[in-house]
Amino acid sequence: MQIVKILGYSHLIIAFGAGVTAYMSGLALGLGDNLPFASYIIFSCTGLGYTVQRFIKTHFFPHSAPPERIVYMKNYGPGLTIGWTVILIVCIWWADVEFSNSSLGLGVLLIILGTAYAAIPLREKPYLKLPLIAIVFAIATVVYPALLIGFQLSEVLPLLSLILLARVLYIAGITIPFDVRDLKLDSSNMKTLPQQMGTRRSLQRAVFLVSGSCVLWTVAVVSGGVNPVVGGSLIIHSLVTIPFVSPLVAGKNRNEFYYSIVLDGLISFQFVILLLCYLLFQL
Repeated sequence: MQIVKILGYSHLIIAFGAGVTAYMSGLALGLGDNLPFASYIIFSCTGLGYTVQRFIKTHFFPHSAPPERIVYMKNYGPGLTIGWTVILIVCIWWADVEFSNSSLGLGVLLIILGTAYAAIPLREKPYLKLPLIAIVFAIATVVYPALLIGFQLSEVLPLLSLILLARVLYIAGITIPFDVRDLKLDSSNMKTLPQQMGTRRSLQRAVFLVSGSCVLWTVAVVSGGVNPVVGGSLIIHSLVTIPFVSPLVAGKNRNEFYYSIVLDGLISFQFVILLLCYLLFQL
């Protein structure tokens, strides 16, 4: 449980996963040398964003949060918020990125959506929770880093759209097991997939969504739009993820370690696969 609190409840793992996703998406798009700087910004924004969301959720909507997270955020929420804010300020000051009108505008939009998700709360609107998470996360890790680097999106719009959709499908698929976990907490008005079709069928949809991302990465590689090593590692990453969201594995009664450490940590595993692929190609 201490590992869950240190890495999961602090939002360190999901923030690292967002930064890695931004970096891998940038490699797939062929972004320049400043890509790591944009990834640091995404990392810190995600850490702060999730902390603010959970702080709002546990303080103003405690019925939708587990008791242990409520206690954790009550004790450490203010400190975490300050810590992530300092990290974000340092990254903005240090990173060599371009804060254009486009990047600032999209950044403000993402902040509004992220805050509204917890404060209104948008997540409790019928059918909205899953697509909102997937779309916002995908835009933040595909489109936003490209804008921070000053990349001309219009020049690669077909490839950008393909990568964005692949990310939406993957994040949607890996989010469904969390909806299964939250069946006892989520209001029935939210109309999540597990509420509508049960655990097994919803996890089958999760497998379908992650498999769809695998197909899209395959199309990107075969069409020559994405570097074969980068694209191949993302194909493998999707394939590795499938068992973890399947009814056979995710359908069992899992503790918080599985969700906060294993599933959230799985997002970052794409970078490990990339390194292994590069090593294999050099042999």
